[in-house]
Amino acid sequence: MVAKGKVRKTSITVSVMLVFMLLVLTACNSSQPASGGGASGGGGDKPVKIGAILSFSGNFAPLSESIKEGMELYFELNGNKIGNHPVTIKYEDDEANPQVALRKYRQLVESEKVDLLVGPISSAVVYALRDVIEKDKIVLIDANAAANDISWDKKSDYIYRVSISNWQDGVPGAEYIFKNVGKTAYVIAPDYPAGHETIDAFKEAFTKAGGQIVKEAYPKLGTNDYATYLTEILNTKPDLVFPFLAGTDAIRFVQQYEQFGVKGKIPLTGTQEFLDPLVTDPAGKAAEGIIGATMYNYSLDNPVNKKFVEDFKKKYNKVPNYFNVQGYDSAQVISKAIEKTGSTKSEDLIKVLKDISFSSPRGELAMDPKTHNLALDMYLAKNVWKDGKIVQEIIGTAVKGLKIPDAPPEKK
Repeated sequence: MVAKGKVRKTSITVSVMLVFMLLVLTACNSSQPASGGGASGGGGDKPVKIGAILSFSGNFAPLSESIKEGMELYFELNGNKIGNHPVTIKYEDDEANPQVALRKYRQLVESEKVDLLVGPISSAVVYALRDVIEKDKIVLIDANAAANDISWDKKSDYIYRVSISNWQDGVPGAEYIFKNVGKTAYVIAPDYPAGHETIDAFKEAFTKAGGQIVKEAYPKLGTNDYATYLTEILNTKPDLVFPFLAGTDAIRFVQQYEQFGVKGKIPLTGTQEFLDPLVTDPAGKAAEGIIGATMYNYSLDNPVNKKFVEDFKKKYNKVPNYFNVQGYDSAQVISKAIEKTGSTKSEDLIKVLKDISFSSPRGELAMDPKTHNLALDMYLAKNVWKDGKIVQEIIGTAVKGLKIPDAPPEKK
């Protein structure tokens, strides 16, 4: 038989344990966020954590810095908050290398536990990230990578592009160039996905207009010396040259085009990269005369752009380029989606991102739910030398509301 004192002592111990457990449960329940409130379904002023995967070293470094500037301007103008929630951005350099990007992705998602992602620059990188993003169900706001198939066979519920597709970059100026510059073209682009996709789009539109591609060249990304290609251009004698190059590649090509004596003999056209201060400012007068189509110029006459240019000049003491706009709009889309849903959960965000609309310095824009890509107005422009620098003169509208096709053109 058990002594009465021992029974009493055991009963008291059990009672104390029960009270302790109830207190713990009550405390745990009171710390849970109320449904529907805050950036992640609650949590008061819990920070929103954004992971940015960009290419801060190598050829694409100027593009990445420009996107960073645009994002930080938007958040600064909005108190570095989304609603009541402070915004933190963790930047990682993917070195434009898919394998490095996958490591940096894991660091951001698993170690930093970011709420969503923004970036990358390279089409090759976004293709590498696509499957892990789909598997992990984390939202990526594509700030630049223009890979076509991200809107087609590799479209994901979790990836939304606020920049431009390679197809949209290659097509819009082609007909004007055929009618006003020349009938035969030499095309050149780096040997990676964006290079091939952009040139394929230009070829499609240029030949449809009646033009002929006389030669294609695909140098290595990061090429320093274009002498071989410039010699080939002079020997081939096309009516015009159409390149797709970005960052320091574009600057070197334009400068060497003049130094090698090709400028003035064979007209240089190109994608929007050649009609942007990020290339034309360092290239200088060598960039004079280039014609093409672009989605943005700081002279666009709309209230949002005027305010953006004013704010940008005040902060950075220079005019904005279109990569700045892509960063600004990436931040804007993130903010609008979180404010609209009151959540950072991917399954909530994708419900509004698929057809989100917003006021951009580029104009009024909306996401196409079929492609997760924007419809863009594209402007014909020419580089002119004015007051000691290159400026872009808008000479017409190439196309209004240009959408990437719902499927690859060859499958239609």
